[in-house]
Amino acid sequence: MSDDPFVTVAIAYSQPQALVLLSLFAWHDIPAYARNLQHARTDCPVTLALGGIPIRVLSDCAGAARALLVEAAEREDERPAPAPLAWRIVKTLALGMVGATPPPRIAASIVR
Repeated sequence: MSDDPFVTVAIAYSQPQALVLLSLFAWHDIPAYARNLQHARTDCPVTLALGGIPIRVLSDCAGAARALLVEAAEREDERPAPAPLAWRIVKTLALGMVGATPPPRIAASIVR
């Protein structure tokens, strides 16, 4: 058996995905790190060759980390509630007014 106190709970294939997972674990006070993240920062195609970016957490917190990942996967397809119709109309009118203003006159400046 290895003396490594960390276990792999997820494998990310992009740097932003790995950083979001690390942020999620940091928010919930779960010690975690991403192995091979520096390789992904310097040479992205190497990430696939290395088998992705393993996200490793402390073995004592592995159960909580996996539960967070399951919850995040279940909520992935949730969409926010649409804005009320009145608010969408106000935004459209405001943008229309801004878009209807003529551009400023840009004339040549004479420097003396």
